Formats: sequence, C-alpha cells, structure tokens
Amino acid sequence: MISPFDEDDWEHLHAAHGYVELGMWLDANEELEKLRPDVRHDSLVLAILMVIYKATEKWELMQTVAKKLTEYDPESPRFPLAWAFATRRVDSLDAARRILVEAWKVHEKEPLFPFTIACYMCQLGQVESAKEMLEVAFKMDRGMRRMALEDEDLKPLWHLI
Repeated sequence: MISPFDEDDWEHLHAAHGYVELGMWLDANEELEKLRPDVRHDSLVLAILMVIYKATEKWELMQTVAKKLTEYDPESPRFPLAWAFATRRVDSLDAARRILVEAWKVHEKEPLFPFTIACYMCQLGQVESAKEMLEVAFKMDRGMRRMALEDEDLKPLWHLI
C-alpha cells in the first residue's frame, strides 16, 4: 500500500504526535494544519485530531471525527467508544448508549462496551439494567470490577460491587 504522505507530511505528523504526547494540543493542531489538504482526512490525521478535540473538550468536533473513524475502521473498538463519549456530551446519554449497543454487536468480546453501557444506564436511572450489564463486563474481564469502583457514573452501584 502506497502512503498518501510525502516526507514533509510525515515530519508534521511525527511532530503533531510528539506534541500530543506532551499535552501541547495547540502545537499539535498547528502541525496538522501544515499537512497538504489532500491528506488531512486520512485516518492517521483524524485519530490525532480526535485526541486533540477530546483534550480541548471540543465535543462536537470529536463526535464528527470519531464517527468518521468508526466508518473508516469498523474493526477498531476505540472509535465507537470515543464517538459515544463525545455524543454523551453533545446529544444525550441515551444517544451515546445506542451507539455502544450497536457497536457491541461488532465487538462482542470487548468488555468496555458492556461496562460503558452500564455506566450510561446507571446515569439514566436504569440501575437494575446497569447492574446486569456490569455483571456481563465482570464476566468478560475481572479487572472491570476495579474500574467500576473508580467510575463516578457507577456510584449508585458501588455498594453492590
């Protein structure tokens, strides 16, 4: 597969990635702006943008980019999780939950889906359903129990964990 990036593009991508690692979001974005316009919609660029938008709480932009990345790479569980995360902030918990339910059909072995669905259900007041979903996550990965005790969304269930 031939890369769409030329040498200058790669330099800007590497610089942007370095700035992201340092938490220098504006500098990372400036590097991405130096890319040729025809490569700015590549999934490598969008993945970096998604991180920048999350860190700078630009939820609508993050939502758009994460949705596009989910379409580009439906095999990656990372992107629908990010899409739901942003959707929760832009639209609603229920809209975010629906994204996760659909994505879980593709990523049925990924425990973060039932875990996050449980978080959203709990916040929606569906505590019993959240408890059931959390049990599914615990069966998939026992480490989820520790995460549950640290996640504020699940606070109404802490006494049961």
